[in-house]
Amino acid sequence: MFKKINSFYLLKWCLLLVCSNVFSQTEIYRSDFAFDGFKPGGLSGSIIMAGDNVLFNAPNQKMYSIDKKEGKINWEIDAVTNSKTVPYPYDNTFFYEKYHNGVTRVVQFNSNTGEKIKDLPFTSLNTKPFFLNNIMYSTALADGGLLVAYNMDENKIVWQKNIGFGADVQPVYLKDKIIVNAEDDNWFEIGYDGNFLKTKSKKHIYLDTTQIFIKNYKFLTHDGKEITRDFLKKNKLSNTDYQTKTNDTHTFVLSENQLLILGNNRKKVLQLHLEKEFPTDDFSTDTYRSILALQPESVWFCYQNFLIQYDFINKKPLRKVDLTKWNPQQILLENRTIWLISGNNGQLYGFDLEPDQQTADKIKAIADHYTCTEPDPKKMEAAKVAQEKFKNKN
Repeated sequence: MFKKINSFYLLKWCLLLVCSNVFSQTEIYRSDFAFDGFKPGGLSGSIIMAGDNVLFNAPNQKMYSIDKKEGKINWEIDAVTNSKTVPYPYDNTFFYEKYHNGVTRVVQFNSNTGEKIKDLPFTSLNTKPFFLNNIMYSTALADGGLLVAYNMDENKIVWQKNIGFGADVQPVYLKDKIIVNAEDDNWFEIGYDGNFLKTKSKKHIYLDTTQIFIKNYKFLTHDGKEITRDFLKKNKLSNTDYQTKTNDTHTFVLSENQLLILGNNRKKVLQLHLEKEFPTDDFSTDTYRSILALQPESVWFCYQNFLIQYDFINKKPLRKVDLTKWNPQQILLENRTIWLISGNNGQLYGFDLEPDQQTADKIKAIADHYTCTEPDPKKMEAAKVAQEKFKNKN
């Protein structure tokens, strides 16, 4: 009896989900903070995951730690200024900019309590840090744009290099070296000891008074291949903003209207024209766009207020979740849970994806089994005529 009832409900879900190819979601959390003067589409903060908690940099000059399971507030701290600056987690701590007495400093906080641990000698951390033993490597602002090696235990800078606006570009941290941007698509290599490395390139520039050899390209693929401006131009990506993400086997490039996926040696696996694949009547260049998660055969990304999972091996969409109602300004995907900041009210929302992929496959299998097509009137009429002829013969 249970199996029949269960199948019945699965079939009902199928009619709603599989046929429309748009998956639903259940709201499991909604914040209710007071945001005085908040304007829809305005500054709306940022979120990161920190163990069992969500850190919400809210548009009311406060940072909140929220328990993911119970939804309770663990602690809050004054951020003093509204900012979309993303905190950077490290073990049971996080780094965040804090303004105090006319000075902005990077501060390390305890993630569990929100208590301040110490001030760092930087105005900001501009890119995601990399940690090796007790040393933090990052780009930062402190009297200009810097690449720094910072000793966490001794709270002091081990070495630093002036890289100007290159500080806004994420370095590539490899096993034995760091590849760093030095403005204008110029990249150089440096060891973790702070010594510049020689390359085969004959091009050079000067950092302060030091001559360094550089290569010119936009970014590196997962297997270390250079992506140049000409390559992007050839693939119609040179005149648009884009973001990249890599795993061990592929490089993903998401622009305003394209998803480009590269395999080894820059081999094109997929070039998806998003406007054709996912047409919308309300296209806007201002909507949130991001690559959210990578899986062996699929990618999750946000496009035109839809959360999409796309199978790039079999070249087909797997899920399409409509988030237009919330006008997301930032999204984090964690297993079956969607966390987002709404541009409508600045509040933080949590949603449970329905169903998960295993359930979705089961629903589709049941739907395919029970699918009945609408009768064709012409075939029905022909069947009636044939039946009458058969009766007359007998």
